[in-house]
Formats: sequence, C-alpha cells, structure tokens
Amino acid sequence: MEEKAHKFGVRRIKMVLAYDGTGFSGWQYQPQVRTLQATLEEAMEKVVHHPLRVVAAGRTDTGVHALGQVVHFKTESHLSPEVLKRAFNALLPTSIRVRRVTEAPRSFHARFSAISRTYRYFISRHSLPFLHRYCWVIERRMDIERLTETLALFKGIHDFAAFGSPAKEGGTTIREVFRAEAKAFKGLVIITIEANSFLRRMVRHMVGAAVKVASGGSSLEEVKRAVEYPHGFRFPSPPAPPQGLFLWRVKYRPMLD
Repeated sequence: MEEKAHKFGVRRIKMVLAYDGTGFSGWQYQPQVRTLQATLEEAMEKVVHHPLRVVAAGRTDTGVHALGQVVHFKTESHLSPEVLKRAFNALLPTSIRVRRVTEAPRSFHARFSAISRTYRYFISRHSLPFLHRYCWVIERRMDIERLTETLALFKGIHDFAAFGSPAKEGGTTIREVFRAEAKAFKGLVIITIEANSFLRRMVRHMVGAAVKVASGGSSLEEVKRAVEYPHGFRFPSPPAPPQGLFLWRVKYRPMLD
C-alpha cells in the first residue's frame, strides 16, 4: 500500500491543532528542549513511518496556547484523514490535540496561504488557582473604555517596529490590523486582535501597552506616538505574560479554509 501511495504522488495534509503551551519552549524546533513542533513530529512519524516536517501558520512563543493553530505536512501514507487523526491523538500527550485533519491541495501552505490570524488574550480580575495558567491575573482596577480606545489605535496598516520584531533580520515590520477590541465577560477581559500577520511578541506588546494605559500608568498619546514614529520610539512597558495568549483562528480563502 505504501508503494501504491508513493506511485500516485505525495499527499498534502492540513490539520487544526489545539494545545496547552505550558511546559513547551514554544512552537519551533530547538535542540535539547521540548518544543511543540518536535513533539508533534515525533508522534506523527510513528504513524506514517517516514520523516516529515510540520509547517505552522504561526510560531507561538514559550507558554502561549492555541485553539486553532493550522499546520500542513506532506506524506506518502495511504491512511485516511480520520485514521490519521485518531492515531496521532493516541500517541500525542493530552496537552496537544488534533482537532481536524483534511486533504489539502498542493498549493496550500499553512503559513503563506493564510489571509489573517486571530489571537485572543485573557485577563482575569480574580486570582483563582486554576486561572493563572491561562490568564493574566490583574486585580487592580482597569478602565475598559480606555483599554478599548488604546487598542483602536492599532487598527489599520502601520509600522509596528515599536511593538515587535520580524522573524528574519531585515524583514518588514509593516502589518495590517483588521480588528483590535476588548470585552468584559463575567470577571474576564477578553482582548481580540486580528491581523494579516504578526511580528514576534507583537500581540503581547500591544496588550501590555493597552493595559498600562487602562491602569493609569501611561497615556493614549504615548501609544499613538509609538505607532506613528515606530523607529525612534519603543513603548516603555514589558510585554503581557505569555500564558494569557491563545492563537484562536487562522483564516484562509474559502476554497482553502
């Protein structure tokens, strides 16, 4: 059967993943540390019986989670998507779950075919023991209206050099943010940011800046200056901690979604 699969060409498989980023040193493979990519590939190779490389829509940082990470890989295996999903989940740790497996056209690329990525950041107003793993706990008062006003400054096409760095040296720092908003819900503040793509740590720096304004530690004008004059200014606040951040969804054109 493997010979038959090889004869008719290599298949391209698209998967949607959810994972708890706690205990992983981010997505991308690194020698001698536990990463999501390496853990996933090790389990998958036991199923398809050949080496493979998994390409992700976004390389999440250490401690960052995902509900809708999208990846693709190439395989000569004849196993159906349903069988692949069951087999992968049987071998993966429970902190990584394959939610969906589908055949993809050869033109599909998890990263380059994406038209937008949506991240959600969760802030809890209450310090409860089971929330610290998935939220930034902030018990001090925050002005939600100011938080929303600050996030609105990021919408549109801007140079975000003051809020992140490109994956490769010399890469562009211009991004288009389609949505940046905050909502309060039963003791949680949920921040949603959607863009065509993101710089490294860009979402966490944006959230950190917005929270600083909402908490009275900075002004809207200071954030606006960082957006308008990015190369001479870096917003003076640390990034929001990683555990509150989730890669929520990756969007593709209808024929690839």
